[in-house]
Amino acid sequence: MLEGTSVDVVERSPDHIDFDLEDTVPPMRSARRWIADSLPDLDQSQLLDLLVIADALMTNAFEHASAPRRLRLRRPRGRRVVRVEVDDASPELLPVLGKPGGRGLHNRGLLLVNRLSCGWGVDPCAGHKTVWGEVGA
Repeated sequence: MLEGTSVDVVERSPDHIDFDLEDTVPPMRSARRWIADSLPDLDQSQLLDLLVIADALMTNAFEHASAPRRLRLRRPRGRRVVRVEVDDASPELLPVLGKPGGRGLHNRGLLLVNRLSCGWGVDPCAGHKTVWGEVGA
């Protein structure tokens, strides 16, 4: 468990690490620290992009979807990317890319994900969905 949070490592393999997000608000500080500690080989620019992507995906999962939620870092074999994934229990609520220039504080997260990532998407499954973004590594 990360100190001072309810973020537990629930699964670890050579290509990914999963954390449960059990709080009622996203544990942003802990997640950022965990991501940075888990990827010491990324350069600062790649890490900052990945942190912004993770923030946006977690915020969306907590604002628009149901628990349980899970944060995952993955290094797909044979590809030079790092993928951050956020699972939630609302497969029927697919993400919507906002419009640039909007006046509100909302609907900008996926615009950032779209801009900073080399690829992003959603994988709906029975009972949950996974929203993900990738940066080159």
